[in-house]
Amino acid sequence: MMDSLQVSVVIPVFNEELVLHEFYPRLKKEAESWGKSYELLFVDDGSTDNSFELICKWKKIDSNIRVIKFTRNFGQQAAVLAGFRQSRGDIVVQIDSDLQNPPEEIKRLLGAFTDEVDLVVTIPRKRRDSSLRILGSKVLHFLAQALFGNRFKLNLSSFRAMRRSVIEKIDQCQDRSRYMAVLMSWMAVPTVHVEVDHHLRKMGQTKYGVLPLLRLTWDLITGYSNFP
Repeated sequence: MMDSLQVSVVIPVFNEELVLHEFYPRLKKEAESWGKSYELLFVDDGSTDNSFELICKWKKIDSNIRVIKFTRNFGQQAAVLAGFRQSRGDIVVQIDSDLQNPPEEIKRLLGAFTDEVDLVVTIPRKRRDSSLRILGSKVLHFLAQALFGNRFKLNLSSFRAMRRSVIEKIDQCQDRSRYMAVLMSWMAVPTVHVEVDHHLRKMGQTKYGVLPLLRLTWDLITGYSNFP
């Protein structure tokens, strides 16, 4: 059995070569400030640029890095789930590498845990996404409210932290949903919300456009409602 750590950071990556040059040094500096044992677990989701090669180069000089490589692009949710399953931390943080969520905010998520809290989810102070993405998210929230009422709190942020027990529950429910945001909302584990900064993407293009939002809508209807 692999030795456990205090914190695992799971980072799904797909063609983020340009932004990784800034993301990794900032994440490394942040992780060193925690005073905890940690690992940085990159999951390359079939990148066709030099993302994987960059991560492997850093891995040679940083023993805290681990990397998983997919043979092709399976999608962000598959990459996240693979990272969760391979993580060793008592606390697991999920963050994208696009720098829309600053890695310097991770310490605030770690500090939000208490004995009564198993999941920390984030709320952006002001979203810096495209108008279409914001509209799609609003439609999903409206749909969730209409289907389930106040008992279902859908949070679409992919910046979150959770205890190992939540990872184990996710694995048990793996056939229920392909989307972490929906699954975690449905599980209703003890949760706290933390406001964080949300920045414009500096370079590259978002990997989470209209089609994934449509799939998420269908997933919400067919997987969690009594809709025929």
